Amino acid sequence: MRKEKRSYFGFLIMKNKLYFEKIENESKGVRLFCFSYAGGGASVFRSWQNRLGDEISVCPAHYPGHEERILEEPVWDMDVLVTNIYEEIHNRDMDKQPFFLFGHSLGSRVAYELALRFEEAGEENLLGIIVSAGRAPNRKEDNPIYHLPETEFFKELSKYNRTPPELFENKALWAIIEPALRADFTVAETYCDKKHRKLHVPILALRGTLDVEMTEEDLKEWQDYTDDEFYHSDITGEHLFIDTHTDEVLKRVKEYISKKCLEG
Repeated sequence: MRKEKRSYFGFLIMKNKLYFEKIENESKGVRLFCFSYAGGGASVFRSWQNRLGDEISVCPAHYPGHEERILEEPVWDMDVLVTNIYEEIHNRDMDKQPFFLFGHSLGSRVAYELALRFEEAGEENLLGIIVSAGRAPNRKEDNPIYHLPETEFFKELSKYNRTPPELFENKALWAIIEPALRADFTVAETYCDKKHRKLHVPILALRGTLDVEMTEEDLKEWQDYTDDEFYHSDITGEHLFIDTHTDEVLKRVKEYISKKCLEG
């Protein structure tokens, strides 16, 4: 069992540093590995297990530098991040039963790159991926913010309504949190894959109806990244609809997983 190291911002800092918690119920039918948006963490998916039911094991990624891992150095490189996650899932035999990958915004690129790793390794238990609020891998961020000076960087973050002014005004707190935010946005905004590698599993793509960062055409570009089936759906809300309209997201996710499992 993990041992508590210390309490910080309401999270428990743990000694053994894993991306994924131990799965308590190994009898659940499939696993859903979940990857958050830039600046988010595993807590984004805190309510998903109860809402999705017992047939799906929800496995949110705990990123270094975030939440209970806040005292660790964050990851600044997509290849390093994906390699670390892939090795942990594989080495802990977490890929020995059917699974899906879900990613929102930055997480959609993580899910795609991770799916490629599993397919290159001949993994047959990967049944599909869900890319949420993320443009296709060949699309680089048009207006990056990761390199902006501190004040401008925070101003741009505030547009997502997840960074209250008090956070920036408390310089001691901001000094702790800023590196992880910078790292996340660096990974998200410098990523661009021009190899156009196709997956051999189906893709479900989700988009917010009010998301100014993503058009319907952007969403449909994901169709070119699979030689299997492609599904897409609009979700009510802005870019972070995963937080504001969770039930709607989970309805689509559950329908997709159930359909793929029944077909399998």
